[in-house]
Amino acid sequence: MRDDSLQARLQARLESVPGSRALTSYAPDGTFRWTEFGDLHRRARGVAAVLHERGLREGDVGLIVLPSAELSAVTTLAMLLTGAVPLQVAPPVVAGSLLDLPRILDRTARETQARLIVCADTMTAMRDKLQAGLPATKLLFGLEEPPAGTTLPPFEPVLPSTGDVAAMQLTSGTTGFPRICVWEQRAVLAALDGMADAMRLATDDVCLNWTPLYHDMGLVNNFLLCLTAEVPLVMIGPEEFVKRPAVWARGLSDTGATVTWSPNFGFALAARRVSDHELEDVRLEHVHALWNAAERIHHGTVLEFVERYRDHGLSPDAVRTNFGCAENVGGATFSDPRGPFPVEHVDGDALLEERIARPADDRRDARTTSVVGVGRPNRDIEIRILSEDGESLADGRVGEIAFRTPSRMRGYLSDETATGHVIQGEWLLSGDLGYLRGGDLFWVGRSQERITVRGKKLDPSDFEPILFDVEGLREGCFTAFGVDEGESGTQRVVVVSEVREPLQRDPERIATELKKQTFLRLGVQISEVLLVRPQTLAKTSSGKRRHRHFRRLYVEGGLQPYLVESRSASSDDR
Repeated sequence: MRDDSLQARLQARLESVPGSRALTSYAPDGTFRWTEFGDLHRRARGVAAVLHERGLREGDVGLIVLPSAELSAVTTLAMLLTGAVPLQVAPPVVAGSLLDLPRILDRTARETQARLIVCADTMTAMRDKLQAGLPATKLLFGLEEPPAGTTLPPFEPVLPSTGDVAAMQLTSGTTGFPRICVWEQRAVLAALDGMADAMRLATDDVCLNWTPLYHDMGLVNNFLLCLTAEVPLVMIGPEEFVKRPAVWARGLSDTGATVTWSPNFGFALAARRVSDHELEDVRLEHVHALWNAAERIHHGTVLEFVERYRDHGLSPDAVRTNFGCAENVGGATFSDPRGPFPVEHVDGDALLEERIARPADDRRDARTTSVVGVGRPNRDIEIRILSEDGESLADGRVGEIAFRTPSRMRGYLSDETATGHVIQGEWLLSGDLGYLRGGDLFWVGRSQERITVRGKKLDPSDFEPILFDVEGLREGCFTAFGVDEGESGTQRVVVVSEVREPLQRDPERIATELKKQTFLRLGVQISEVLLVRPQTLAKTSSGKRRHRHFRRLYVEGGLQPYLVESRSASSDDR
């Protein structure tokens, strides 16, 4: 009996339901055309033949740096068919000004001993620099699929063993260079099986995804899950969603998609940056699960989103919540797929300073914090909340979230020290803070990103709802950190945010409003606001904000070249 693997499941689908709908790209003009799985498989075989001709073989690592969502998906499938190990890297269009892509590719290719890098054709200017540092790695620019009808070489399915490496992912680059998660076949399959069960996915579901495949939400929670669960997948390029957020709702309406995913900032964009005209004839009664994950979920954002789309048929209980990390391959906890997620209103001071989730006496009090529950663990996953001494904590006590899970990564490639910090015995330490209540997990922030100002503790995500309300700033594109003030024992707060283009407000007025609103709503003073150009503050490939990384750049003066210049106040500021 052959071992179970991603490739074995794809081969089984090809043999049993080759005519099932598999993939489509949804265009901004509303057009789309479904590709059946058999045809998708043939397309991937064509690309696999190109990759094989360039030297990619079973067990080799191939890096994928492509802006096209569909071509990136087909290339990923092609690498799997060859038995190679795919690793997605953010392409230049979304990598961000402060991510040195040539350096990341060079180091990643060296550490993985990558045989091939499939590059966007816009990256040809990097050719000489990359090739000089990577003489053993081949570069392929402007990948084109063989024309339909091309005679392909004979194909023998590659069926790896359960202990073989299935894929890798860049992750946890919050403090500097991203680490590389190594995912075994058995872990990926455990994650996919657990997610399909927790989400109650069915073959009559249709999933729509706008998150990129270099993000584990896009790669695992959408692409690999839908391929193996026989769920049709609609793909929208992330840059299309950011430019025109209405494409998300319209795509759900036009394609009949029932399930979709987004980080919290996507819900904010879709609630605030969409006009009534763009939603004409959009109907969402059929959408039963909009999964909110990858970053802190703000209850106010969810309420605003539901209210915005209520008249278009969206059920108030359709928004779901999830928590996971790339070290666990995919989602680890899911809220009830057929009911509302839990929300607690707790004393904010006690939560941050005493690490206790104590119910608030008055929800209207400025010190009250709403914490969204992110669900219960998948089958076969156990969760504990650990103290700083590694002891299990009781319900309502805040500590580090730890998993005992079959979908755990093998480790960080070539980094035993970092691996030893997160894998301790049977437990995977997430680096995230949370608490349990009656079996539900509540996520409250990252353990090493806390800001302390005159005794008051803050999480960077506390600033996000305020930034959402300041006109001229890009939603979700910010970083916040504390900088130590000598021997005073406190920190000064620095907030860095990208601006929207074209900029309609004077930067000084934006900064003044942000400081004022932060003081009124959080009771702390921001010492410095830095406004930077769009595409400056890239997140990690797993969707985390890189607060500690940008703090280091700030201290070193590395953010100065990206600042927007002040100008005379425009008429809307007077």
